[in-house]
Amino acid sequence: MKILFHCVFIFMLTAAQAGQAGPSISAEKRIFEELNHERTSHGLIALQWDDHAANAARAHAQLLAKNGKLSHQFPGETSLPERLGATGARFTVSAENVARTEFIEDVHPALMDSSGHRANILSASYNAVGIGVVEEKGKIHVTQDFIFLVPDYSESQFNSAFAEAFNLARKSKGIRPLQARDDTTLHELACTTDGDAVKLSDKLSGVSAVVVFTSSDPHHLPPGMNPRVANPDFHLMKYGACFRPDQEHGYANFWVVATFTD
Repeated sequence: MKILFHCVFIFMLTAAQAGQAGPSISAEKRIFEELNHERTSHGLIALQWDDHAANAARAHAQLLAKNGKLSHQFPGETSLPERLGATGARFTVSAENVARTEFIEDVHPALMDSSGHRANILSASYNAVGIGVVEEKGKIHVTQDFIFLVPDYSESQFNSAFAEAFNLARKSKGIRPLQARDDTTLHELACTTDGDAVKLSDKLSGVSAVVVFTSSDPHHLPPGMNPRVANPDFHLMKYGACFRPDQEHGYANFWVVATFTD
């Protein structure tokens, strides 16, 4: 009996193609259950099923079957993070296992016998997975796409959560909350900035400070915000957040521009 497999480790974020495949739903379910049984037996949380990641995994499994060999990126196919991003998945890190075997019951044991595959399956870096299985010409082609899934914020939701987090941080330091409001001009700047706060300062007048940062979690303030949180003289914060996923910053990434006035 011949079992082939291959793996890839953590990718830091990227967006583009998700094709259609003819998935074997029962086989996907079996592999998903075996994967989570393995994780819980090792004291890890079970991964949740993610339809976006499953769509990417099914498309890649179809390519595995079409090409008759194992690879994480075929000619003309985008990278794993790009494929995941194109489905609309909001995630920070990703990884992929691929396998080919004759019998479905051999897939999970074979992956666990490979140190690379085992590391992905038992990694605490992921909280969700999508699995694609394509059965063709007596072979079972499998793709497991792992992601760390993050909440799907709209720009409005991100803005509100960011303002709330900022004033909660001030309150925790015994400093009065300041007036916080989203601003159309700052949103436009957030959608075009390259991260240079000095260049933005030249475009803005009447402000005491400008902060530019990227974030996938509006509740977690970057270190650059700490001096502004701790400054009791500021009474107004304007801000704009723009959803801009990319390969460098990830597929849950927002650019944020905030100004402060005392």
